[in-house]
Amino acid sequence: MDNSQLLIILNATGFSPEEFGRKIGLSGMTIRRWLRKPEGTTIPRVYFPAIREACLALVGEGKLDASLPELQPVLFSVVSSAGYQAALRNLGLGDGFTDGRPVSRDQILSGLLQIGAQMPKQTDVDGHSSEVSAFKKLGDEWSSRITTLWTIVRSRKMDLPDKFIAYGALFYLLTPIDFIPDNIPFFGLIDDFAILGLAAAYYTRKTAGPS
Repeated sequence: MDNSQLLIILNATGFSPEEFGRKIGLSGMTIRRWLRKPEGTTIPRVYFPAIREACLALVGEGKLDASLPELQPVLFSVVSSAGYQAALRNLGLGDGFTDGRPVSRDQILSGLLQIGAQMPKQTDVDGHSSEVSAFKKLGDEWSSRITTLWTIVRSRKMDLPDKFIAYGALFYLLTPIDFIPDNIPFFGLIDDFAILGLAAAYYTRKTAGPS
């Protein structure tokens, strides 16, 4: 990651260097010093994990678009491995789901739909309501997103296909953290909070309808 990418990401958030610095545990002065260096200067790699985690959180909060080209290398690794293929198969997605390419918000939603369309995954979610609800204790925003998705899967007014994305996101929440290595694209790098946010936002937009 270089300072030109960081500047574009920073501008996309609307944050000042001080505000973004607080997200990653650095001073605004440090961020400004990076940005003053010649364009294309590489950010010290020691800070990359913190920047990535901050960006993931901002995607989940809707303050960053995961499809932003400059953000894609930060969020997603291009990895082709037996572990990746095994994760895809376990979640019920085809081996060629990403073909080693970074994924967009729409493709993430498509993946959740594919997961949620599988009856065994729906059964797992329905049978583990207490485990899912336990995640609400992580905070108000967690509780809000989970409640939104539970409302969808419990709705008597919605057809089952319309619930697939909600089922997919809640099943993802139940997937053991250590099952998916961090270096696996999509599943390893998009955390539970962000997945819940993307799915909940999808239904919020859907129910709101055209403006």
